[in-house]
Amino acid sequence: MNITHTLKDPRMGEEIIFAEASNGMQVAVCPKRGFSAVSAHVGLRFGSTDTRFRSPEGAIVEVPDGSAHFLEHKLFEGRDEKVFDRFGAIGAQFNGGTGFRSTNYWFASSGRFGEGLDILMDFVQSPLITPERVEKEKGIIVQEVRSYEDSAPYRGIFLLHRAMYTNHPIRMTPGGAVSEVQRTTADDLQACFDAFYRPHQLRLVLAGDLIVDDVLAQVEALAVEARPGDAERLYPDEPTGPAAAQLDETFSVSRPHVWMGWRDKDGLGLGAQALRRRITSSLLLDLALDVSSPLHEELYLTGQTDDSLSYHYSSDSDWGHAVVSGLADDPEVFVKGVRWACQRLAEQGVSEVDFQRIKRASWGNVVSGIQTPGALAGTVLNSMLNEQEPFAVLDVLNDLTSDELTLRARELFDTAQSSVAILHS
Repeated sequence: MNITHTLKDPRMGEEIIFAEASNGMQVAVCPKRGFSAVSAHVGLRFGSTDTRFRSPEGAIVEVPDGSAHFLEHKLFEGRDEKVFDRFGAIGAQFNGGTGFRSTNYWFASSGRFGEGLDILMDFVQSPLITPERVEKEKGIIVQEVRSYEDSAPYRGIFLLHRAMYTNHPIRMTPGGAVSEVQRTTADDLQACFDAFYRPHQLRLVLAGDLIVDDVLAQVEALAVEARPGDAERLYPDEPTGPAAAQLDETFSVSRPHVWMGWRDKDGLGLGAQALRRRITSSLLLDLALDVSSPLHEELYLTGQTDDSLSYHYSSDSDWGHAVVSGLADDPEVFVKGVRWACQRLAEQGVSEVDFQRIKRASWGNVVSGIQTPGALAGTVLNSMLNEQEPFAVLDVLNDLTSDELTLRARELFDTAQSSVAILHS
C-alpha cells in the first residue's frame, strides 16, 4: 500500500490520508478520534445511465435499463451467504445505492470493524452471477420498481426529466421499467461488472477511530488482482434545449403535483469547474426560494406556494439542472410565481447582504454535515468519485462574489431552457 499524500484542513479540523493499493484501488482514511462508530464506504463511477459502452477489450456492449441497479442486488446476494445476513451477524448496519453515474456500498459498526471490512471487500470484488440467481431476483426487483412507479414524487421527477431531455439516459429511472428488468440476463450483468468493477476504478473511504497503518495493511491484504483497462461510455447526442415546454400526466393525487426545471445547455465535466457551478446554482435556489428569503415570503403570503415547496440542483459531467417542486391547487399560478421569483433575482442581481447571509449559512451546513464518521466518509467518497478535493466547497465559498452569482442566475434561470411537468388527478 502506497501512501500518496495527506490532506490536513484546519478549518474542518480533519486529516485525510490518501493511499493506493497494489491493484490500483484508491483509498482514503479519515481518523476521527473518540468515536465508537467506524464507517467504510466503497464506490465507483458506474450508474443507471451507463447502458451502452465499449468494454476495455473493445467490444460494444448494450444492456437493459436498470442493469446497474440489478447488479447492486446481485452483489448483495453474496457468493455463499446474503451480505445483509453477514453484516447482521456482527451487529453492523449496511446498505448501498445506485445513482445515475455511480454505485456505492457502506457499512457502519461499533465493533468488529475488521470483519466488516472483510465482508465489504469480498462481495464488491468477487460476486457470483449465474442465470439461476438472476432469474430468482427478478421478482424482487419488479416489486421494487412497481412501488416506485406508484410514487407521485418519483413519477413526477422523471416526467420532468423527459420534458427536459430528448435522448439522454437520465430520462430513465435507475431501476428501469419492468420490461427492462424482465429481459436482463446474467451475461448483461457480468459484462457490466467486468467492464466497470475493476480495482483501479474503486474508491474506498474509511472513517473513525482507526490506526491508519493497520487498516491500510488489511485493505492491501484483501485486494484482488489488478485488471487494467477502462470502459468507454457511449451516450447519445443531446440537443442543448428542452425536449418539451410542458408534459402532463394523469395520476392518483389529491392535489396537482408540479415540477419545474431549468437545464444547462451542457455539462462541465468533473472536477473544480463542475463543483463551482453546483455550488453557485444551489445558492441561487436558496436565495430565491428558501423560507428565509423575501421572495419566498412574498410567494407564500400571496398563496402562490405553500410548505410543500422544495428545490435542488443536480449535475454530472454532461448534464445539469435546477428543479423546483410543490403541490398546487392551481399549477399555472405556482409556475408563474416561481418563475417570477427566479427571474426577479436574475434581473435585480444578488445583494451583498443576501450573499453574505447565504454564504454563512452554507458554510455552517458544510461543517455540520460531516460530524459523524459515516457522514464524513460519504462526503469524501463523493468528492473522490467526482474528481474534487474534499472540502473544496469551502474554497469556492471563500472566493465567490455576489457578481458571479448574479451572472450565474441570468444563465441558469433562462425561460427558454425551462420545462414543466404536472401530475393531475
